[in-house]
Amino acid sequence: MELKNKIENFIYGEALSDGLKTSLAIVIPPLIASFFGDLHAGVTISLGAILAHMTDTPGPFKERRNLMWLSVLLIFVVSFFTKSINSFPIILGICLTIIVFLSNMLTVWGQRTSALGMVIMMTMVMNMNDLRAEFSPFHIALFVSAGAVWYSIFSLAISTFRPYRMAQQNLADAMIHISEYIRIKASMFDKDSEYDDIIKKLIDEHVLISEKQNLVRELVFTNKKLVKDQTPIGRSIVFIFSDLIDIFENITANQYDYKKIREVYGDTKAMRKIYNMMNKIAHELKMIAYHINSNKKPKQPTFDFDVELKKIDDAIKELYAEGKKPIVLSKIYINLKQIVYKIEFIHKFFYDDSFTEKKKNPLDHVEHFQPTVDYSFRKLRDHLNLKSPIFRHALRASIVMILAYGVTFIIPMTYHSYWILMTVLVILKPGFSVTKKRNLQRLKGTIGGGLIGILILFVIPQHSIRFVLMLFFMLMAYTFIRQKYAIGTFYLTAYILISFSFYSDKDSIYIIQERLVDTLIGGFMAFISCYIIFPTWEKNNMNEYIQKALIADYEFIFLIFKKLADNDVSTTDYKLARKDVFIAMANINSVFQRVISEPKDKQANAKELNKFTIFNQSFVSYSVGLVKVIQKNNSVILTSEHIRLMKKILQLLLQNIRIYGKYETENLAKTIQFQEKTIAYSEIETEALQNESELIEDLLEYLYEIVYDFTKVGHVFVKDEPLKD
Repeated sequence: MELKNKIENFIYGEALSDGLKTSLAIVIPPLIASFFGDLHAGVTISLGAILAHMTDTPGPFKERRNLMWLSVLLIFVVSFFTKSINSFPIILGICLTIIVFLSNMLTVWGQRTSALGMVIMMTMVMNMNDLRAEFSPFHIALFVSAGAVWYSIFSLAISTFRPYRMAQQNLADAMIHISEYIRIKASMFDKDSEYDDIIKKLIDEHVLISEKQNLVRELVFTNKKLVKDQTPIGRSIVFIFSDLIDIFENITANQYDYKKIREVYGDTKAMRKIYNMMNKIAHELKMIAYHINSNKKPKQPTFDFDVELKKIDDAIKELYAEGKKPIVLSKIYINLKQIVYKIEFIHKFFYDDSFTEKKKNPLDHVEHFQPTVDYSFRKLRDHLNLKSPIFRHALRASIVMILAYGVTFIIPMTYHSYWILMTVLVILKPGFSVTKKRNLQRLKGTIGGGLIGILILFVIPQHSIRFVLMLFFMLMAYTFIRQKYAIGTFYLTAYILISFSFYSDKDSIYIIQERLVDTLIGGFMAFISCYIIFPTWEKNNMNEYIQKALIADYEFIFLIFKKLADNDVSTTDYKLARKDVFIAMANINSVFQRVISEPKDKQANAKELNKFTIFNQSFVSYSVGLVKVIQKNNSVILTSEHIRLMKKILQLLLQNIRIYGKYETENLAKTIQFQEKTIAYSEIETEALQNESELIEDLLEYLYEIVYDFTKVGHVFVKDEPLKD
């Protein structure tokens, strides 16, 4: 059954939808053109569709539309300009250098403009040849831009007829990643699992979850059609996403000393039941995600969670009866119970059109979560210096591209010389670790796809069978190229090799040899440039990311303390702070991933950064633990010790922020003043309130210890002092 769901999820998923859409847009023009006896014109039009596809990344309809139409204009201009100067190699080289630099600088305005920059560069590179000499520069530019127009209309039409499909697919994807996060975290309750390995997997998964949540947030809160949609699935997407964030918050709040829990309770029935329960929750979320993706109503919960919760409760009671005090397991039990409630709410959204969860409507604060991008010239100007990683990358890319251009005149195998330049463009990324990863992926994909392509050309002489296989490889290439680059490159190489057999007079062996040589040369140049040409190492940006994470921690914990002190805190403010702290945490995790992929001699303070990522996750988790206390008790009675600890935490956090460089902390410092006015605290009289007070104090003490650990790590990063355990 699970295999069936996985297959259905792939079939209905965004990756295959994108691959199918792109493949149709590419293959239709050559088919129509060949019917009229002009296959080369059709292939040229398809080139425009390929280029336009690069800007068609998941996101709000309006931004996608504007970017694609802008790309159409630039594709025409750059194609015409490049073809017009093709006969002047020196001028072409100079223009290539300038365009590569300017295109890479577009990254300062975000990922979408970065994609536009890639389209500009690829348009120029793909036109730096004489393969279509029978056409004039104007006709080539017209054909290529016609393909871009065709793709844009085709893609936007699909989005118009299915306004919330992209949000639906990405919501399901985010849910699957969160379910995987829960499954990994369940391993904490398996005493035989490797603790350090679990931590690494959680960090990796959290980075993916953050990316998916940001994308869904962008799709959901900018889609007016989705917000106004009254169909069950359309109406519920916003609410389900809100509950999904709450589920992730709850599972993040499960932060305890798991090593100690394993030591004390590792062989108990309660631990096994919690482990099983978390795996069943993960399975249930996956099942819901599969149904959302396939646009179906999920069945009722696969498991009777009330029975499962009862088993955990009974197992914990047995420990109490044995004289133990498994308070920590009781807290985990309560947390799991809240997650189950959220899953039940998600199920109800599908079966009761009038159902409304008793919570603040997510649509009431939708405008606060709509993304904004600063497209001012000032932002570009601020990056025009060697301290900017974007500026350094733009310089590096332009230098490597002009060198690669020179190489195309030296080596003998250069019929498709633009392949070297294209390889450099695709592989060369701002960071060393990503460039290294892309290099290996492209090399593996090229070799594997080339071997398969040659085998097919030798074994299968029938053109009809070759054509069907070419369509399949094309579909798989554009399905995987964005998400699994090695697999996408594998299919792309095989598809290109077979397609050349239809309209090129070059021998297939020669073509794959040329592609492999070009890949090796381009990959080597891109890889080595990261070492010697304005190298950018993660250690240079580490402090900035850490400071941003600490600022997000401060803003988040401040609102929680403010709520603890019975001050007014809006749901919107809290959710915005929660969003920021989760994003900052994911950014730190991502930096750590990149650091450990760099050469050993460049991994400055990698061990300490790893500790910081773990400390930071613990800080956020304990902070969320305080939120759960507030949610459980509408009013919390604080003691003078609570106030003292809260002040110390905030003050020490401010000191940590300042360690990493100048930052305007005046506004942050002013927020401490609210605590000075908190003066009325009554004595705790009941045992229940005493327990809550002790829990708050424990959490505050844990938070203070972590902030103190931040300070020790900060001295290593900034003052290069050894870290003392």
